[in-house]
Amino acid sequence: MLNKVERMYARPPYAPFPRPEFEDRIRRLKEEMVKAELDVVVMWGENNIRYFTGFLTNHFPPVTVCPGVLIVAVDKEPTMIVPNFFMGVVEGFTFINDIRIQHNPHVTENLRGMPKDVADVTKELMGSSKGRIGVEGGIKGGMTIPRPLNDIDEFRAELSEAEFVYAADQIWNVRMIKSLLEVEALKIACQADVKAFHDLIGDFEWGWTEKDVGLYVRKKLLDYADECLPNLTMASRREVFMADIPAWDEGIPLMPGDRLVLEPLPQVKGYWGSSGRTFHMGPAPEEEIRKQQVLDRGRQIAAEMTKPGVKTGDIMDAINDTLQEGGLECSLDQGGHGVGIDGQEPPAIALGETFEVEENMVLALECWFFETDDNGHHRVYGGEDYVHVTSDGCDPLPTLSTDIMTLGK
Repeated sequence: MLNKVERMYARPPYAPFPRPEFEDRIRRLKEEMVKAELDVVVMWGENNIRYFTGFLTNHFPPVTVCPGVLIVAVDKEPTMIVPNFFMGVVEGFTFINDIRIQHNPHVTENLRGMPKDVADVTKELMGSSKGRIGVEGGIKGGMTIPRPLNDIDEFRAELSEAEFVYAADQIWNVRMIKSLLEVEALKIACQADVKAFHDLIGDFEWGWTEKDVGLYVRKKLLDYADECLPNLTMASRREVFMADIPAWDEGIPLMPGDRLVLEPLPQVKGYWGSSGRTFHMGPAPEEEIRKQQVLDRGRQIAAEMTKPGVKTGDIMDAINDTLQEGGLECSLDQGGHGVGIDGQEPPAIALGETFEVEENMVLALECWFFETDDNGHHRVYGGEDYVHVTSDGCDPLPTLSTDIMTLGK
């Protein structure tokens, strides 16, 4: 059973955003719910709960407890359900007033009973056992409910008279549009990338391995950002082409003439920064420079096209046309995506997509070209930059100058 408790503290001392921002996010979600005729939306996912409330804990990855459930009813204030020992987390981070506490949450019987408890609160907020309930699923963005399937089956069974509706579209329609606070966090995260790149360029020494570079950049990012994930790092001497991997291997040397893919992944207030780059090891020959310049031009064309009302599939077509004019081809079916608390968010800039760009989206624009040379080395060219969509175009977020193409002298 759950207990409804009152806040001990009127204001959260560690809220990551102010009350007006919290209220605006909930208001916009409720507007989406009205259009979709949803009575409630039930959210179990870490980043959705974090976005709408500010709630944050490292207990989401393990499933030994259910760290939080957020229920937003269209005509009531939001409700949070948490284990008893997270009461202070709700009060410290969020403006939530309707807090429901689960006691003895590690006891298996209680943990498995949580879906019924969530269903009971859902019925209470709907005022009935019938209604339209939005859940984290749908086509857009691959949103999921990160709980054991048996829990979700039990939750739905307890609400057998209700209609379940995929609500990913409604949630993403709110999350895709960034506030000024979100844009600022993304700017700081991208700036951390730029600083780390400059540090690397200044300090790099021959004899470093792929892993040396990855660990060096990661340590630097922790000086400039809140947190970072293992950097995506791949040297051309790998025996197998392995995109988007962290640099864990010891023995991948960086030699003159090699190429290196590097995408640092810092986080500021949970928002991911990026300025993906490919470097030639030592002075680059003219043909290497030409290929990189073609890829840079592809991102430039994408940025010039990016403005409200433009279809993301058309941006992808322009990238492909630009690369083909330069004698190359885009090795991915994607030329970018939305960014935020998730590293990749809608809208997708990809083949045939009909998403329309909207003001205050923040988008990653990327072009990549892969090839294997006569020595069996896997060479990559390209990069990634972020832009903030304005009323009539877009503004670039901090990024490394495209004139910098080499590591080592």
